Amino acid sequence: MTGGSFIVVKEGRRKRYIGFKIVFTEKKFRIKKTEIIQTIRKNCDNLFGEHCKQMGLFLLRFDGEQGIVRCRHTEKENTIDFLTSINEIKENKVQIETLGTSGTIKALVKKHMKDFEK
Repeated sequence: MTGGSFIVVKEGRRKRYIGFKIVFTEKKFRIKKTEIIQTIRKNCDNLFGEHCKQMGLFLLRFDGEQGIVRCRHTEKENTIDFLTSINEIKENKVQIETLGTSGTIKALVKKHMKDFEK
């Protein structure tokens, strides 16, 4: 091969970062990161019958209203569908809206979450 270049990406290492925000449908209440993790784990087990770790799903950051989850690139659409299916946290009605997806946290925050607290 002359004059060309190519990139080799090892399977299983490609990640996607999905930004989301919580919309309070009834009353606004304080949500801790541990409560979001518990909600994600419970719903993941119920919906997929798998543990989040098996799917590569991991909550990286959460500031009380917005957060970033990491997933495998092959699970991006499932993860978005999963997040938007969550409608209750701590017995309070909520909606989760996805803000954007990227291959890096830096690009996700720059493009879709400019006001996100680190």
